[in-house]
Amino acid sequence: MVRFGLYLFSLIALVGLVSPGRADMLFTASGTGSDGALSASADFVAGNGQLTITLANLLTPSQIGAAGQALSDVSFTLSNSPGTVGSRSATGTLATIDANGNVTSPTPGASIPRWVGLGPPPPGGTGTFTVNGNNILVEVIGGGQPSDMILPAGTSYPNANSSITGGQFNPFVVGPLTVTLNLSGVTTSTTVSNVRLSFGTGPDTFLPGTPSSGPGVPEIDPGSAASALTVLFGGVMMLFDRRRRQK
Repeated sequence: MVRFGLYLFSLIALVGLVSPGRADMLFTASGTGSDGALSASADFVAGNGQLTITLANLLTPSQIGAAGQALSDVSFTLSNSPGTVGSRSATGTLATIDANGNVTSPTPGASIPRWVGLGPPPPGGTGTFTVNGNNILVEVIGGGQPSDMILPAGTSYPNANSSITGGQFNPFVVGPLTVTLNLSGVTTSTTVSNVRLSFGTGPDTFLPGTPSSGPGVPEIDPGSAASALTVLFGGVMMLFDRRRRQK
């Protein structure tokens, strides 16, 4: 009976493997601004000491008509103190948009420090990064002529006007942008709320983010879950077979 109890305790402990290894939180925002339709997403992944944010413009290239539809800002609230701010970075595909709306000179994996308040490079502008209590603002606008705003992935924007094709806001980020923030207080249990996504060179339009499946929904690691359940099932069957033989 002692062995039986120890074995059962071990099986219960294995179920702990199903606990989440990180918190993955997706927020989307859609609406209409002065320049037309707006749609974007922010996907937050919280790990131990690090928060990763993937920002994307969800419009199609043909829906883009003006710079006011480009994503330029995200703000949010953490469920606990962010702690000490360490290194921070942002990467994505930088490209210029020519007079015909075509994407030229794309540079995948480019460093885009304006998105974390560390710009330039040219054409200048520091961008904005602030931490106020548990509230964090990440914005590409600030300190100079706007640039590096996020457009949807594509090779051309056939309906874009001169605010995009005129060159004054080049370069743009074409496709998703990944922001990595090293924050000592962030853990796998940290959740995100009060997400706001903003668009344009002001920014001009602010939209609340809606959680796709509830803020702070943990992502269960499929491998750990499958392993734990397999071991648990096998153990239960072994115990059942042993008790049957004893009887």
